Amino acid sequence: MTGAGGNTLTDFVAGGDLSNSIFREMMEALPAAIYMTDAQGRLTYFNPAAVNLSGRRPEIGTDKWCVTWKIFLPDGTPLPHDQCPMAVALKGGDVPTGIECIAERPDGTRFWFTPCPAIIRDAAGRIIGGVNLLMDITDRKNAEIEASEQFRAIVETTPECVKMVAPDGTLLFMNAPGLAMVGASSAEAVTGKSVYDLIAPEDRDRFREFNERICKGEKASLEFDILSLNGTRCHMDSHAAPLRHVDGSTVQLAITRNITERKHAERAALLLSAIVACSDDAIISKDLNGVITSWNQSAERMFGYTAAEAVGQPVATLLIPPDRQDEEPKILARLRSGERVDHFETVRRCKDGTLLHISLTVSPVKDAQGVIIGASKIARDITQTRRLHAALIESEARFRQLADTMPQMVWTARPDGYLDYYNDRWYEFTGLSRVAFGDERWETLVHPEDIRQAHESWYAAVDAGKPYNFEYRFLDRHENRWRWFVGRALPVRDTEGKIVKWFGTWTDIDEQKRIEDELRRANQDLEQFAFSASHDLQEPLRTVKIYSELLTKRHADKLDGEALKFIGYLRNGATRMETLVRDLLTYTQVTKVEKCAEVADANEALKTAVANLAGSISETGAQIEADPMPLLPVHSMHLQQLFQNLAGNAIKYRRPDRPPIVHIAAERQDGHWLFTVSDNGIGIDPEYKENIFGLFKRLHTSDEYSGTGIGLAICQRIVDRYHGRIWVESEVGRGSTFRFTLPV
Repeated sequence: MTGAGGNTLTDFVAGGDLSNSIFREMMEALPAAIYMTDAQGRLTYFNPAAVNLSGRRPEIGTDKWCVTWKIFLPDGTPLPHDQCPMAVALKGGDVPTGIECIAERPDGTRFWFTPCPAIIRDAAGRIIGGVNLLMDITDRKNAEIEASEQFRAIVETTPECVKMVAPDGTLLFMNAPGLAMVGASSAEAVTGKSVYDLIAPEDRDRFREFNERICKGEKASLEFDILSLNGTRCHMDSHAAPLRHVDGSTVQLAITRNITERKHAERAALLLSAIVACSDDAIISKDLNGVITSWNQSAERMFGYTAAEAVGQPVATLLIPPDRQDEEPKILARLRSGERVDHFETVRRCKDGTLLHISLTVSPVKDAQGVIIGASKIARDITQTRRLHAALIESEARFRQLADTMPQMVWTARPDGYLDYYNDRWYEFTGLSRVAFGDERWETLVHPEDIRQAHESWYAAVDAGKPYNFEYRFLDRHENRWRWFVGRALPVRDTEGKIVKWFGTWTDIDEQKRIEDELRRANQDLEQFAFSASHDLQEPLRTVKIYSELLTKRHADKLDGEALKFIGYLRNGATRMETLVRDLLTYTQVTKVEKCAEVADANEALKTAVANLAGSISETGAQIEADPMPLLPVHSMHLQQLFQNLAGNAIKYRRPDRPPIVHIAAERQDGHWLFTVSDNGIGIDPEYKENIFGLFKRLHTSDEYSGTGIGLAICQRIVDRYHGRIWVESEVGRGSTFRFTLPV
């Protein structure tokens, strides 16, 4: 029917006449449905089998393309007649062999068929019509569908995961139990995607090799872990075989079981076995008559009997001393009623007659139906523990005796921060009774303004396991006022580093706080005085300068040389005094600047300082060399003052025979930046290197070198503000190196 050559029906029709009686009889007698069309698809002939199959009698010359009433694709999509296989063939298209379609009769019944269209051409090769053979495959398809439905029913009702995987790892099919195992809400969530995404990373290579082996024709099994879509890890056991498709390709067909619980049970059994074998405690099983049924190595080590000697013997006869024989019947009675015996301290006898202090924990053992059939007993030797406990009580008594003699308030706390002990000093100070401990005692005496922060700081230290240090006020009942105390505590740890206790003190710092407050007020008064004095002195000093200059300008011709000289002294003194007052104000203002919230660029601060020294640099020919400077959390103004004072001094105290060279560098060290300002100036006698940072300390007269003696004191004050230090290394005639540290 393909028309590919030879004596086919197509050749016969093309060369013969359909009216030929032999040909017509043959066509009419065939059980297969056959029809013919012209080049435009209009029906020109159909046999009785076509009428029977389609359930209708087509109209010759009117109906086109096919004898059927309605056509559908296998998935149920309607197929227009002008797109049916016969129409495609007449239009010159290729029609694949073996395609399957569904047709519907006018009465609503449907049937499956396979079309076999062929083209009829004339001698010149032009299409003049077509012939189509419709093969009824309804019975075969129904059988296939029934088998498929049966297979699907079996697959969907099995509790195991059934899946098919392509050679490249694409998941082709997974049943509902399998979808549940991988946490998929629908098949679309996983089918058509890589199955390797569901396999635990450490098992993917093994599963990929397993899949390739199956798709090459082997049968195999594999255990592996999956990570479901909801993140759950499960252990799976898969048995797989190759499944060949009709196209010759092979895929993996596998049944997979979730064996997570079984694996957990196996691991638990192994773990339990290891625990029993390796435990330092004696683990013994017995029946409800008190007869020993199992005996681990620690029981042998503790009591001296081997398992062979102990198993089958009554516990009462083997281990219990005569004066404690009444304990076993009571324990067995409690076990029969389903009770558990916890931490029962008693005495048991060893094989050599030694008596041991032990702690017993006995639990009932039940069978699968929940019936109590025996008991499991854990015996711990507490002989040494009891000795240690006695020693601990004695040690704590000595500690409390020592603590009660201390002038400080001493306290201890549990690992969770609950205060469980105060010494006598606490009760003397507070007047409280000795029956209560914890937060409800000490917090009730803390100043209301300090209580919240005191509580939070204490439990923050407890949570972090770090030393505690905090200042707050307690009510002094004797003087009826608040007193300042500093609370300090350290954690006490065992050999494994676990906190077992907190040891703390409260130290009276009220006098220290009072002195600090007085010093702070004195400093504030000094700063206020310096600020006021500097402003109040500026005006008379300007007056002296102005009128001394007016005397010189207006009456110089009336004054002799000595008078003019005295006026010059007066003017210079006023100028120095003005500079001194301004520097004093700078000195007092250093610590008033608010704490720096951002980092400063030391490069920019140095650049500003050098610009401010431009006149001195130009006058002396000085060279300022600098390495790259860091960023650090200080005020840029303070950095500028440091660089300007130190570089300015280096230029001022230069040697007359050479221009000054100043080198500035910074190096990061442990927890701070070390700055260095080196020069080639006159140097400093080591005898005076500690004095030069004092206020108004000068090693030279104002006639030799100008200045007020406050510059280095300002540097000292700035560095102190940031908890750094400043010092000098120098030799006379060989220059000086000033060093100072600032925080990172």
